[in-house]
Amino acid sequence: MSTTPLIHKEGVAVLPEFIQGLATKKREILQRREVIKKEYLKLLDKLGKKNGKNKKIVRNEFLDVDVFFVMREGGSEATMRSSYNWQSAYAVLNLETVVKKATAKEKQPIYTAAKPTGKQKNLEYVNIATLYYEFVNSEKWYLNFTVKLVLGVKNNGKHVQYSVTKIDVI
Repeated sequence: MSTTPLIHKEGVAVLPEFIQGLATKKREILQRREVIKKEYLKLLDKLGKKNGKNKKIVRNEFLDVDVFFVMREGGSEATMRSSYNWQSAYAVLNLETVVKKATAKEKQPIYTAAKPTGKQKNLEYVNIATLYYEFVNSEKWYLNFTVKLVLGVKNNGKHVQYSVTKIDVI
């Protein structure tokens, strides 16, 4: 299970079968789903021990706000949606860094109104904040991609980690 790129016979770099314990093949959604669930719960436990039982938060440096982690919101969304591709699952494994370092994209609005239907309505978000984080690795070509981080904003201003998905391969 090497994480270094393998070289195909024709000299073309090939994606490893596993990256940080995540299966990279498209059909391995169930394997990634299990890893994500386990890692999200570990993150919640770590943040609870660090900040106190009910303060599972990471400070986003760009917005200068505390971002709360809630299993029934961000954890369930990550477990379901982030398992579809390995880059999104990888972002969940590095979620603390993503949330801390994500920034706005030039000429893109940060805050938009939450959808008046579906999950965003059910979770009582009034606004959605959209930020981006770039994974950059000069040694491993496959670890260069951008993810979109979505935060749900409650009417009291509380920012909640909602989803993280791969949007662009650099």
